[in-house]
Amino acid sequence: MIPDIVDSGALGWTLGISTRSNGSGEAKLTWDGQGKLNPDFHVGMGSPAAALETVLNRVVRNGGVSPLDVPVLVGVLVGHFQARAR
Repeated sequence: MIPDIVDSGALGWTLGISTRSNGSGEAKLTWDGQGKLNPDFHVGMGSPAAALETVLNRVVRNGGVSPLDVPVLVGVLVGHFQARAR
């Protein structure tokens, strides 16, 4: 499946979103060494509620999600799924 939307260059992160004809789809996030070391990624993992509130306030202020929000949001997701896997 070839991504319909690709956003790269967000501080070492790449986001690909693919859609299927039946209305389903998938998102794939990848990161390099720079992305893994990003302090915002670790904030998202360690303090998800505070991180999400910070992102929400920025979205309300700016009217959309910025590439700067990607590491925080991925950290929240990674932390959530790691906790579920235990």
